Amino acid sequence: RVEDVPAYEKMFAAFEKKNPDIDVRFVTYQDSQYETILTTALKAKKGPDIAQLKPYGELQPLVEAKLLLPLDDRVPELKNFYPVALEGARGRSDGKLYGVPYSVPNMGIFYNKAIFKKYGLSVPKTWDEFMKSLQTLKGNGVIPIAAGGASGSGWSLEIMIGVFGPNIYGGNSFWDEIRSGKADFNDARFVAVLKRLQELGPYLTPGFEGIDYTSATFQFINEQAAMFVGGSWENGNFKIQNPKLDFGIFAAPPSKAGDPAITSSFCDGSYGLTSSSKNPEAATKVLRFMASKEFAQMFADELGWPPATAGVSSKDPVLQQMLAMQECSTPYLTLVGFRWQTPTASEVIQSKIASMIAGRISPEQLAADVQAAVKTWYKPFQK
Repeated sequence: RVEDVPAYEKMFAAFEKKNPDIDVRFVTYQDSQYETILTTALKAKKGPDIAQLKPYGELQPLVEAKLLLPLDDRVPELKNFYPVALEGARGRSDGKLYGVPYSVPNMGIFYNKAIFKKYGLSVPKTWDEFMKSLQTLKGNGVIPIAAGGASGSGWSLEIMIGVFGPNIYGGNSFWDEIRSGKADFNDARFVAVLKRLQELGPYLTPGFEGIDYTSATFQFINEQAAMFVGGSWENGNFKIQNPKLDFGIFAAPPSKAGDPAITSSFCDGSYGLTSSSKNPEAATKVLRFMASKEFAQMFADELGWPPATAGVSSKDPVLQQMLAMQECSTPYLTLVGFRWQTPTASEVIQSKIASMIAGRISPEQLAADVQAAVKTWYKPFQK
């Protein structure tokens, strides 16, 4: 992300000060083009020494094509990382680690503290309280939740499943059942999640189907909306775009008061050593630095994201809230479990979730479509 360049340059300056013989050049590309650019360059042996890698199923083509080198023996610091982070950087066929994870984001609801105060709202403790807050905001002419699904932004609506879903389908218990094939996407618990998202439809940005993700974030950043459903990566961006924005984050509330508020988490990505690297020894030194607690602390301080390893503290109140939310988390269902082969669960959801929220297709139909797609390759569903 181009907005992250100053932070990375500052972090690499700290490395270069201790390693004056190594110069780190950090280059960004547009996300929609990055995978193609990277793969093409690596196959032509003209790629970078270190590549930022997407996790899970999107990592596997690079591993299978032998375009990356395993890091298990090269980066011993990986033993300090959270297991959920390492799973996103692991080769599916050989079990080896091909990346240094950089963040374990969790997802929740960002809220504008000034707007909440103006209308006498507090962080809701139950779903009913949350719905009453939405009704109060809408009744006063305020957009309750900024959201957009246009121009390839279906992923930002899919995140709502990760935010609201765990408290409805049961967190790790459902995760274990669906991963083993004991449950599937037609399960009433998953359909209940989609039904709840339909309940939220009237409280999203009017015309959300024609608004993209960036426009939705600007509604929240510019204080035109009270809330935004998103992930940890928004923290630093919101502060860069509007330093005066006073906001916090909370996990989606459970149905019953006193029940845990479960959040979804996942490996956001990692940094890998390319097999065509012209400077493998220097690149390995850089990767070991990126696997250090020093880097993790700087990453948290400069970018405001939860890092992928423990032992990091923060004075940022929003990041503190995120780190606390991680204490009660479950894997982000559709990403961690069902993006390994195509058609992925996410591809189906992202193409149809806006229509489902708008009421043009039923939650049962969307769930059935996801199940039919994933069953073509997910063996536990084929029993």
